[in-house]
Amino acid sequence: MQLIDTLRLEAQKHKLTYESPIDTDSLAKHLSTYLHNYTTYAVRPQAASIILAGADETGVQMYQVDPSGTFFRGSGFAIGQAADMALDVVTKEYSADLTQQQAIDLSKKAIEKALGEKPIVETGIVLSGENTFHKIPFEKGN
Repeated sequence: MQLIDTLRLEAQKHKLTYESPIDTDSLAKHLSTYLHNYTTYAVRPQAASIILAGADETGVQMYQVDPSGTFFRGSGFAIGQAADMALDVVTKEYSADLTQQQAIDLSKKAIEKALGEKPIVETGIVLSGENTFHKIPFEKGN
């Protein structure tokens, strides 16, 4: 079973049991426990860090979950070989009052800094007050 399927199943079980959607923090904790269990048994661990974002009654939240099961809550994350360079851009230029477009542009700038070239980025957003993920259509030249 893929990780996304595990999370979807957990969200469905929560909704059936409690008659309310699962909050982002609980989903991050479940993913953390799931990944950690792979490190305690003679099973090959999952080899991917995951950035999990969601909107619930407490607002928009973002988490980074590592293969060890460690998870962090924050406003911006970068994963991968050049994560430090990308995170440096985010740390210096992020503010809580960025517009949606400014936030998208900042993420593209951070990826460009890390890669050393203009990236082709598929973008998606989670908005406060909505229960859905929105994939932003790809535009050539962006």
